[in-house]
Amino acid sequence: MSKEIMYLRFLQIAVSLMTPILLFGIVQAAKGNIKLHKRINGGIVLVVMVAVIGLVVSSQMLGFDYSSISTDEAMINLGPAEMKTRLIIHRTFSNLLFITLLITTFSGAVKKYKLHKQMGKLTLFFWFGTLISALLFF
Repeated sequence: MSKEIMYLRFLQIAVSLMTPILLFGIVQAAKGNIKLHKRINGGIVLVVMVAVIGLVVSSQMLGFDYSSISTDEAMINLGPAEMKTRLIIHRTFSNLLFITLLITTFSGAVKKYKLHKQMGKLTLFFWFGTLISALLFF
């Protein structure tokens, strides 16, 4: 198993485990338990930021080449035949997730709750797009 696949497996497991925790945090906000919502989702934001930094460091400083991964190494292996196309689709979701996550977090921190709720919905869409494409493609 390549070092790239090993890192991606780690991320797949981490995001899969964080998804129910993220949803639990959202439920807490709906119930009015804002303090717990902030703690849970703040922790998730920190984990995502560490993962993003890990991807940048692994590709730019450690020489990981995610485009060299063979589709044969994928867990479920559903999707386009070329890894390049899979990466474009996945990165579209994950890059937009990163942006919406930052806006959602910032809008919640500065108490812009209407924007926070709107961006939260977009963040969830891109979260699930990122998760599903990662599980199917890699």
